[in-house]
Formats: sequence, C-alpha cells, structure tokens
Amino acid sequence: MLGISIILFLIIITHIFLLSKLVFFPYPELFIYSYLTKIGLVPYKQIFDQHFPGIMFFPINLTTLGIDTVFEMRLLHFAIISLTQILLFVVVKKLFNSNLLALASNILYLIWQPFFEGYVLWIDSFIPLFLLPALYFLVSKKSNKSILLSGLFLGTALLFKQVAAPLIFMTFLFLILTNKPLKKNLSFLLGLAVPILILVLFVTYKNIWEDFIYWSVTFNLTTFAEMGSKLPDLFGFIKVLPLFAVSFVFLALTYFKKKSTEILMITFFIIGSLVFSFARFDYIHLQPAVPFAIIGIVLGLKELQKKNIHYYLGLYLLFSILFIIPFYKASFGDKVLFFGDNEEKISNAVLRYVNSGNSVFAFGTTPHLYYLTKTRPPGNVFVFQFPWFMVEAEEKILQGIITDPPEIIVRDKNAEVENMNLVKYMPKIKAHIDRYYKVVDKIDGTEIMVKN
Repeated sequence: MLGISIILFLIIITHIFLLSKLVFFPYPELFIYSYLTKIGLVPYKQIFDQHFPGIMFFPINLTTLGIDTVFEMRLLHFAIISLTQILLFVVVKKLFNSNLLALASNILYLIWQPFFEGYVLWIDSFIPLFLLPALYFLVSKKSNKSILLSGLFLGTALLFKQVAAPLIFMTFLFLILTNKPLKKNLSFLLGLAVPILILVLFVTYKNIWEDFIYWSVTFNLTTFAEMGSKLPDLFGFIKVLPLFAVSFVFLALTYFKKKSTEILMITFFIIGSLVFSFARFDYIHLQPAVPFAIIGIVLGLKELQKKNIHYYLGLYLLFSILFIIPFYKASFGDKVLFFGDNEEKISNAVLRYVNSGNSVFAFGTTPHLYYLTKTRPPGNVFVFQFPWFMVEAEEKILQGIITDPPEIIVRDKNAEVENMNLVKYMPKIKAHIDRYYKVVDKIDGTEIMVKN
C-alpha cells in the first residue's frame, strides 16, 4: 500500500507542477463577491448575481477564511486538485477493487483536467469535491448512513450551483427504483435537507427571499436564457469527444454486456454533471463531469478488455497525451488573467485620487476594482456589467451613482463581451457620466474621470 501511496503522491505532484506552469485564471467573482459581502453589502439585494451563495456569499466565505490574494487562490486551486485526485482514487478503488485502475484514473485526470480549462478557478472547480463522495456513498449503500451522506454531499453541491438539482433528482429517482426499503430513500432526503435548511435560514435571516428568487431562478430562466446562453461551436464540440464520447460509448457497451445498477449510476452522474455546462458552454463548466467520464472509460476498459487491459489502457493514455499537446504549447506561461500590469496600473491610478472606503465606479472595466483598491461601488450596489445583467439592473446602478456620486469613475468605452459592447448596454449611465464627469487621465485606453 505504501508503494501505491507514493505513486499517487507523485501523480498529484506532477499535476500541480503542470498547473503551476500554465496561465492562471481565478474568476474575479471569487474576489469581489466575498469582499463586498465582508464590507456589508447584502447578496441579491445589493449584489446582483445569479448563483447560489456557495463559498462567496455566506458569512463563512473565501475572504473571511483568509483566502483573498492571487497566491492564496492558487494554493486553494492546488488543494482542490489534490483532494479531487485522492477522492477519484478512493472511488475507483471502491468500484473496481483495483489499484491499477484507480491509478490509471488518476493519470487520465492528470492528462485531461488541465485541458478542460483546468487552469481556471471557478465554482465548478469545487463541485467534484462533493459529487465524488456522493457517488462513493451511493455505491457503498449498505446502510442508511451512507445514503444520508450521499444526500448531504449532493445538497452541498446545490449550495454552490443550483444546476446540481437535475443530478439530485436523477439520484433520488434511481434510489426509488432500486431501493425497496423506504428508510434509505428517507435517509437521502434527510441528508439533502441539511444544506437546503442552511440556505433557507440564510435567505430568511437576510430577508432577501424576493431578490434571491428573482436573481437565482427567474433571471436565469428568462433574461439570461435569452441573452447569456452559449452553445459549443463545431470545434468546441469535437474537442470534448475523445473523453466524453468515448466514455458514453464504453458505458453503453458495458451495460449491454453486464446490466448493472452501478453502470447506470455512473452514467447518471456523467449526465447530471454535464448539466453544469448546459446554460453556458465553456470548458470550465465541464470540470464537474471530467472525473466521471474518466470512471466510465476505466469501467469500459475493465469489462470489455479484461485480458488485454494494460495494452488498451496504454493506447488510450498515449492517444490522450498526443491529443492535448497543442493545448499545452498554447497555455504555458506565468500570466494571471485579470491580475496583470494593466489592472495594477489602474488600481494605482485610482488610489492617487481616493482613499480606501471611498465610492468609485468601474464602468465597463476591471470589475473587481473595488477589491483591488479597497473601495466600494456607489450606492453600495454592484453587478457584473454583462449585457444580460445590465438590461435588468441599469436603473438600480444609476440610482446608486446619483444618490452616492463616486469620487472618480474608471471607464473603458471599448470593453466587449462576445462582441457586445458593454457601454452600449448602459445608455442612461453613459449619458449621466458624460454630463457630470470629465477625463483627467488615461491608462492604455482606460479613462480616469472626476466630477466637473
């Protein structure tokens, strides 16, 4: 067992080393939301966002945990990947009782995880930490306690992203169809109820039910669905085939050969975790599904090629490495997105005009400027200025600017998201700023404006 632990440790170290050599993209939301919550802004009522609270809005969040610098976020990223590797080993070992297959899964995760924007740190990065234990306790369903723990982990995933709901529904339906004892189904619901109760108490305590329902449910099903959804292009679709298509083919062939509830459960987890990429297709949203796609491939190789599994595993590993080489060539570097020289110059320029705690308005630029400068948004209201947000929130943001005029405004008139100019989606704010503010400085196309 010591030898296996050493090999797993070396795989994890290699994985971390590779990620340390790639560009790093920590989402600005991870910084700004926790910061604004810490200085007193109320989620959903003053911070307009479409996600469930997760690690950003609860009283215990990244900032209160002391994780609020790029270096600390990178360490967190490495910790998430390391723990996911360990959980993947434990789950595969439980499923197949094979150290070889467990380590093969870890190597495949090492290869494929960076490829699917694994250098990005976002909510989806956390999700495997909950879904893998949930699957482990489901396949260990010898007691009501294991089923309860599965529900608890799935419910925790829901706290991070509401799109965990379809997987929860499929899992409960699976339990109803395969478990005759009612106690096990009730145990699952009891475990699920704990995180949901935490959410209910939080929303009730903050008195934000109307705002919470609007931004996390209504907005997602209406405005965001119309303007913010994103489908994969042909090239993007082709890039996912070597992992996900192979996994589904192997699972289908394996199920026809050996009809097993475990195969169905793994399939449900792949489908359920793919839902995270449904509303807006980006590779980072595939991160929750990557470990389960790998489990599907390993299962297929085990059942379909028992005699020559070493040979076929080696072939697939070689193919995977060759397939992703162009990705590594394009992604090596020490750049940290959204935390480069330009953001530092803008922050320093802002601090020449204001002090910490002052009201500043970032208009179409550096959305996490408030975190970088320890300032606050005017009127204590904030939203990421994507077009799908601004068509709903422009009036509230403008009212904040009028009632609490910012000391300075930082404006980028050319900022775009998917070929949509941000400023054009804020015409009333633009007109107000043009009337009452003037440009006094410029940094690489970004204007610093003060009151007339």
